[in-house]
Amino acid sequence: MTGRPKSDTAAEAAPGTATEATPEPVIAGRLQQSIAGLILLAIACWVAVVSFNVEDPQPYLFPQLISGVMVALALMAVQRAVRGRNRTGAGIGVQKFLSIVPGLVVMLVHVLVLAEWLGFYAAAFLSMMILYSLYDPNPHGNARTWAVRLAVTVGFVAVIYAVFALGLKVQTPEGILF
Repeated sequence: MTGRPKSDTAAEAAPGTATEATPEPVIAGRLQQSIAGLILLAIACWVAVVSFNVEDPQPYLFPQLISGVMVALALMAVQRAVRGRNRTGAGIGVQKFLSIVPGLVVMLVHVLVLAEWLGFYAAAFLSMMILYSLYDPNPHGNARTWAVRLAVTVGFVAVIYAVFALGLKVQTPEGILF
């Protein structure tokens, strides 16, 4: 006998004993993490190009700052993914991805269509209301639930207005509503 315990690992331990461990999460592969990092880097570079390629840079100070931080963080994420240093869990499965697709579609429609057509704040109100309704687990047939959704959405848009229009003096897209 070497002095080693009889069962060294949780797999060798008898079922139901205190040494039984939960299975370790699978680590998402470098490819999945690298692709996500490269997508973020592409978006960050696009925001940077758009915000720095203007005649009057003053209204674009906030997007320029954010885009610089986004590019730096995206570069760090890609570098960590390529080296295999990320410990992010099992990645995103098909079922989880399908549950967020409606939210992604709403955000893309907001950015690419609604903000220019309706105006930024009207589009933000509509998009937030749709997102809240999609992901709120409360029943859709209850008037109180809709009142809460409406109040939260109005508050959300008021905070956005206060931060961007009043605080940062950022020009937002104006559309047919305002």
